[in-house]
Amino acid sequence: MRGRVIVLKFGGSVLTDEDRLRIAVHEVYRWRREGWKVVAVVSAFAGRTDELLASCQRDGVRADGHATAAILSCGERESAAKLVGCLDRVGVAAALLDPASIGLRAHGPALDAQPDTFDADRVRAALDAQGVVVVPGFLAIDDHGRTVTLGRGGSDLSALVLADGLGADRCRLLKDVDGLYERDPAAAASDGPPPRRFERASFADALRLDGSILQHKAVRFARERGLAFEVGRVNASDVTAVGDHDSQLGGFHEAPRPLRVALLGVGVVGGGVLELLAQMPARFEVVAASVRDIGKHERLLRRLGVATISTDPVEVARLGADIVVEAIGGVEPAREAITAALESGAHVVTANKAVLAEHGEELFALAEAADRRLLASASVGGGAPVLEAATKLHATRIRGVLNGTANFVLSRLAEGASLDAAIAEAQRLGLAEADPSRDLDGRDSLDKLRVLALACGIDTVTGELQSADVRAATPGVRQRQVATLDADGALTVALETVEPLDPLSDLPAEWNAAEITGADGSVTLVRGRGAGRWATAEAVVADVLGLEREDLHAGLGDGLSVINTDRSDWLDDAHALGTRQLLRIPGVH
Repeated sequence: MRGRVIVLKFGGSVLTDEDRLRIAVHEVYRWRREGWKVVAVVSAFAGRTDELLASCQRDGVRADGHATAAILSCGERESAAKLVGCLDRVGVAAALLDPASIGLRAHGPALDAQPDTFDADRVRAALDAQGVVVVPGFLAIDDHGRTVTLGRGGSDLSALVLADGLGADRCRLLKDVDGLYERDPAAAASDGPPPRRFERASFADALRLDGSILQHKAVRFARERGLAFEVGRVNASDVTAVGDHDSQLGGFHEAPRPLRVALLGVGVVGGGVLELLAQMPARFEVVAASVRDIGKHERLLRRLGVATISTDPVEVARLGADIVVEAIGGVEPAREAITAALESGAHVVTANKAVLAEHGEELFALAEAADRRLLASASVGGGAPVLEAATKLHATRIRGVLNGTANFVLSRLAEGASLDAAIAEAQRLGLAEADPSRDLDGRDSLDKLRVLALACGIDTVTGELQSADVRAATPGVRQRQVATLDADGALTVALETVEPLDPLSDLPAEWNAAEITGADGSVTLVRGRGAGRWATAEAVVADVLGLEREDLHAGLGDGLSVINTDRSDWLDDAHALGTRQLLRIPGVH
């Protein structure tokens, strides 16, 4: 198995209810965009285990530990299965592996068993195939195949066992606090000075705490194996490192105020962004929004606490928000609004390839001059990180399918559907606009090629649509609308008949893919869901969360970036592997 692996554990304090699965999706998506393979260990939703235990006692099965363990396991199995579904919605491929399927064995009491071994090769194979594996925590099987549990808080132990057996590069236990404190910050709020947070905690000091944050049994396992791990909140860049080292205490970490966000456009994508940000009120406050029709959106926006609603996006962009999200599309007034936002001191996130294709150079120059950030990860490829890969690899050539709507229609035509039926289905599923002409005739893909050329520093010389219109495709034939950027700056979009071995052949429905030739001649393939509300909204929110990690409260001051520079060297690792390296990033096979 190649590629770095991180084990993420989502506890009940994070998954307080089913809606909070989206928070877990953000975290998994973050690490996938940075090139990591992810094992997500999932607890039951908050309170679910207690509900199941109470039902056992009511039903009279209290005396049978294995029956009780089997009933309790329903909580973790439910949340794990639902997380896989939520990941699929945004285009992140994931395999669901329960303890029996990976042979995670344990011995001892049915409700407080001690883990032994598991089939690490099976997990590695699933990571190679999908990039993400989701495992219900807290559970194992005994030598007789019966379900057992690992004790209260046992998902911590599950995560550490998997990290140890896989030789994972990192293991992070995600909680509702930003790390370990010398005593409970909430309980100590009115009792003397605030407690200090551990920047680093020794195993011994982690065991001295009361066990409400970390399962002591899990800490003892980590100490026996010399396994370092991390404890912190989702989307954190600063966590407590627990390991075989001396402890180091820092100060009390006050929660910063939520970042103020102004949202330009509350349509398909903008509405999705609004819904996702509204789930994180401690992190973000949508203070203003521009809409075409105030009457249509006012009730929802007021309910979500949006104080300023206007039909003028330029006015909203100038209000002084920390971050402006541009989701109105088109060239004007998007260009004017982005300009106003940058000049007013805001950082900007956009998915608008049209405005970047036409005015990107001047907008990026303005961002650099204003010492602000202009992030546009969603502008090319939807949920597939094509822009990140192209810039990191210093691409010299790109060949790809860059329009999800066109690919969906072509896929349906190849299956025998009529053109009108295929377009109507795409519109019904939210994959096509009322007028999908720019998607179907190749102009949208050409815009994306211009954005990629700008990001890669390639001067364009021509831009051609060569019989690219999907509406002229041959029914029953597997064709793709292929967009190509050559090293000499030539941009072309054309319909191509693809053979089964072509890496652009096996693209279901609205998926995108791009073959990216790096500066050293290596070829990298990235894939992902290229259209749809949630794939695009997730990519936008990922940029917003990236800005939060970079601590806007202190001021970024990093200047221009087409993409979020909170990236690791994941593509450098792939680059060194040579020839064709398939990166498992969101939704990648």
